[in-house]
Amino acid sequence: MKYIILLGAFQALVIFSIFIISHKKRSSDNILSWFLMLVFVHLGAGFMLHTLFPHAEIHKQYYTFITLMYAPVLWMYTTHLSGRYQKAGRSNYLHLLPAVAGAIAYFSIAGYIIAHNGKTPPAIIYYNQTVGYIALVSFPLYSILSLWEARRIPAFWQSEKQLVRFMAIMFLAMTFFSLLLTVNNYLSSASRFVIDSHLWGRIGTYISLLSICLAIGRVRILFLMDTGTTLPLMENTPAVAAVEEGPVEEEAAADTSALPRKSVLSASQQAAIAAQLKQWMYEKALYKDPELTLDKLAAAMEISRHHLSEALNQYLGQSFYQFINEYRIREVVKLLDKCREEKDTPNILSLAFEAGFHSKSSFNQYFKKVTGTTPSAYMKSKNTVVVTARNTINVNGLTIP
Repeated sequence: MKYIILLGAFQALVIFSIFIISHKKRSSDNILSWFLMLVFVHLGAGFMLHTLFPHAEIHKQYYTFITLMYAPVLWMYTTHLSGRYQKAGRSNYLHLLPAVAGAIAYFSIAGYIIAHNGKTPPAIIYYNQTVGYIALVSFPLYSILSLWEARRIPAFWQSEKQLVRFMAIMFLAMTFFSLLLTVNNYLSSASRFVIDSHLWGRIGTYISLLSICLAIGRVRILFLMDTGTTLPLMENTPAVAAVEEGPVEEEAAADTSALPRKSVLSASQQAAIAAQLKQWMYEKALYKDPELTLDKLAAAMEISRHHLSEALNQYLGQSFYQFINEYRIREVVKLLDKCREEKDTPNILSLAFEAGFHSKSSFNQYFKKVTGTTPSAYMKSKNTVVVTARNTINVNGLTIP
């Protein structure tokens, strides 16, 4: 048993190290990192207890408070991807209150066990029952909520959405297995389908946690592979833009007629808003919303539309639609390059709509404006286009204004 625990702890630590050593990070990675550390501490502590007290009564049943943190962390990760995490603010941590209370009781009991050479106190029975029942409620509750919330996750986070669903299903499976073992304990000795319910319960838990860690590692590796393309990383380059309902010519005219206004924000404040804006574009792919407006974006980011407009116009030197349209063009170019690598013939208009455009004419005009060629001509060429800031392109290493 202890070697199974050691394997799971080692797996969690290895995947956690991938998050640490990589410079390409997203804010949602912090939640996954915490989850991995919880698994490592959970299994690592279990391994130490099995090693230090191999014949102690504690092995028969001693639930860790960390069990109460897994499902809430999944919910926090899901809401982070869907965009509702920021709105909840500090209230997100209220989901961890049962785990905090469990931690106090856990360390109190652990201190007693250490002081009495592995002997368990009578209070452990009530502690185990409380933690067990809370886990049986929280696991399916947060799993169902996460599955429901996963529908809000943008298509940009396809791998992450699959991870959320996998974790939720694993937690539901763990709950179902725990219920079976609970029913098994109430059966007569001759009717039980397993003799040691606690042993099999722990095996099921450890295997589930190991599987989740592997799934997290897969998503992380896919992200690193995906960001290793010829397209520049979103957070390291200035902005990108989208298309209005009206023709591009009208949009351009509106941009050139914009008059400079007196700054309300300092340069550092504008820089902070610009950095936050790029992070939101990169992590949440808000540009894929064809109905995205300045007011809608400002409301989602919970900042003043005037401050957002000022950061765009004065710090980044772009209008809202220029900024959004360039991100959409980058997305289309990325999808086209992927299709060329796989030798697929894509529906270019579908890719444009997937990236957030809602007009064929606007997409074609803006694509040529940014890349210097039409989408169909680009698919037939062998050039690699890297969309950069200010409507410049890089074709096979040559920068073209």
